[in-house]
Amino acid sequence: LRVFHVPPDAHTKLAHGQKPPGVVVFDKTYVNEEHKSIEDICKLFLKEAAPFSGSMVPTSCCLACAGAITDNSVVFTNVADGWTIRGESLSKSLGIPKVVLVNDFVAQGYGLLTLEDSEKMLLNDAKPVPGAPIACVGAGTGLGECYLTASPDGKYTCWPSEGGHTEFSPRSKLTEDLFDFLKDRFAAKKRVSVERVVSGTGLANIYEFLREHWAFEGRMNVEIDKSFNAAEPSKKGMVIAEGAKEGDPVCSEAVNIFNECFGAEAGAAALKWLPKGGLYISGGIAAKNPAWIKSEQFVHAYEDKGRLADQVKSTPLYLVLAGDVGERGAQYVAVSLMGQVVEEKKK
Repeated sequence: LRVFHVPPDAHTKLAHGQKPPGVVVFDKTYVNEEHKSIEDICKLFLKEAAPFSGSMVPTSCCLACAGAITDNSVVFTNVADGWTIRGESLSKSLGIPKVVLVNDFVAQGYGLLTLEDSEKMLLNDAKPVPGAPIACVGAGTGLGECYLTASPDGKYTCWPSEGGHTEFSPRSKLTEDLFDFLKDRFAAKKRVSVERVVSGTGLANIYEFLREHWAFEGRMNVEIDKSFNAAEPSKKGMVIAEGAKEGDPVCSEAVNIFNECFGAEAGAAALKWLPKGGLYISGGIAAKNPAWIKSEQFVHAYEDKGRLADQVKSTPLYLVLAGDVGERGAQYVAVSLMGQVVEEKKK
């Protein structure tokens, strides 16, 4: 959690390509399992922030949550007793006029609006069209997707998507075998989500498939495999990435398959949303491994869209280099909310 000091007219100074106005006054990370509710965490945070904030109650608050937001509420299932978080309830309990919950990848989307030129890398020759839709695909723990549309005055709104849970589509005999492997693993008769392949856990799934595949029999590096098996689930992808850097054939092929599938999904996003304002590749995997996004496997699968290949090639493709895009996006939303509070006070 972070609390910012911002000027009273900050909501009028939000600009494309600039960080939201404001200075961090206090920030702290809390472990959910150590607290009974998000309300308890927020109250503790405001109490601990008081010496730095002058005990001022925030004007607005945006919480980026890993989950589907419905009616400004979300259910967290990854804590022992499950939490239901309601924005309106938090507003009343904390005394904050505006509390809005957004999906964590929606926060990523708003964060794109704050990127400076040095914080993104254009990967093709396409030029962005002002006011055109923008989209984002990001692989990390899972596979996030979102898109933004502009109003007549040029102000962008970000919309959530569950595109990471659409069907995985194989592109070769080897990925057809991967598809069958994943159907057996997850007891799915007909479908597998693309997130099962394009994510950190997806990379681990690909490796586990290859070490059982007849074409890679006898090619397994015993030491790498031991490290993979010993690693925590969230660290297994790092073992594969390191193995690929060392030239291990199984790890290298796992990365090649991952890149191909990631590129194919990015290309599908380009076709679905026609984001001529830019398609952004974000997330921890891309930021830590930019060469993967520039690889032949990624680029070919991205552009290989048959009769509509030119549509994809004319879409500006960016690699996000900044690591705090989600945090910036939440701040962007919170500052925007200040304008609503000001207007309501006038009524």
